[in-house]
Amino acid sequence: MTSIAPSSAVLRDLYTKMLLTRIVDDCAWRLYAQGYIDFVTSSRGHEAAQVGSAICIEVGQDFTLPYYRDLGVVLTIGMTPYEVFRTCLHSQRQQQAEKKRGAGPSFQHWGYQKHNTITGPAPVATQLLHAAGIAFASKLRKATVATIAYCGDDAIKEPDFAEGMRFAAQHALPVVFICEQDCTQIWGTDNFATSLPPSCLPKDALPAGIAYQRIDGTDIVAVYTAMRQAIQYAREGHGPTFLEMAITRSQPAVLLPYGRDLSNVVQYAPPQSNAGKLFDPLVRCQHILQEQGIWDEEWAAQLSTRMMTEVERALQNALRDTLQSK
Repeated sequence: MTSIAPSSAVLRDLYTKMLLTRIVDDCAWRLYAQGYIDFVTSSRGHEAAQVGSAICIEVGQDFTLPYYRDLGVVLTIGMTPYEVFRTCLHSQRQQQAEKKRGAGPSFQHWGYQKHNTITGPAPVATQLLHAAGIAFASKLRKATVATIAYCGDDAIKEPDFAEGMRFAAQHALPVVFICEQDCTQIWGTDNFATSLPPSCLPKDALPAGIAYQRIDGTDIVAVYTAMRQAIQYAREGHGPTFLEMAITRSQPAVLLPYGRDLSNVVQYAPPQSNAGKLFDPLVRCQHILQEQGIWDEEWAAQLSTRMMTEVERALQNALRDTLQSK
């Protein structure tokens, strides 16, 4: 597989989509702080892994199976901020109904039929089996279609993970599996200040027949290049690829209700780990743009202002329409 690095135009587009993901995620935290939703499955820190891989997907042709943190994936393949906020608010309604039956908090079940985005299941790792099945059907139809399935590192412990890998390898299926490994607690420490932390995969977790690559998931260029190679590998009929992407998570400073009194709020500033400061995907992308001489402060300021305005408008419209639909 040949190396396919992003052009200057693609790099700026990647930064734009990562910034959009960060702004929408921050607004989701605001919804939580203001009591509109009870649960946030944040994508903060995942932006490079999600956007850098999703931008390689042929929208409407390939099949995408995101997991609950994949806000950057669904935004990149065409979901609008308004649709994201409506999904969050609708999920809250469902959760309130489930609470009456004694159920716990629900995750985001992203789905977008017109763009071949398959709604995620509640059980962890089940989407990997679904992806293998979809890829098997595509291969039987001789369609040049790739299937892309995402998961977190908690999925690797599940039997469905092992079965999905085995089936994909056995039939040399055109599928790309992406694992977003949370390395927040260990990355940036003395032992792993610059090198990648150890893999989350146990020994012999992947069967023979699956190409494997471990990537710095905060490096947008590394993610984009690896994903382009993996999708090309799948389309050419060589079989499945497993991309393990090391990422770090962080949280924004937000106003949170103190106790049960929504009128009494306190400023919550989460402790920033070394990893969160050193490996922020947007900061790293900015450095790459600066190194290539294509970073422009005026462009970045105008982009940020425009996107915050558009996302805020989408948020207010989603709140208005949700309240009116009661």
